[in-house]
Amino acid sequence: MSDRQTRFETGDRVFFWSGRGSQGYGTIREIRDGRAFLDPEPDAVKGTDYRVFRQPAKRYDSWAPRDYGLRFSQLNTPAKPWFENN
Repeated sequence: MSDRQTRFETGDRVFFWSGRGSQGYGTIREIRDGRAFLDPEPDAVKGTDYRVFRQPAKRYDSWAPRDYGLRFSQLNTPAKPWFENN
């Protein structure tokens, strides 16, 4: 499924995966530059793309689905992680 064939809109609830262990359900907050920025649900799994910053920092944490967005191919498709913590 190509990004052009997929139709997502702000407010859609989707299953997401990041490839680095993050996955779960979330709501699309914004679509920009071919990426979907999500508000993940509280029970979503945070993988290695989740970072907590040492304080005092401008931000407390960073999480790819929320802050950097995901490609449409990573929404509503089976997870295909390219990183595994062995």
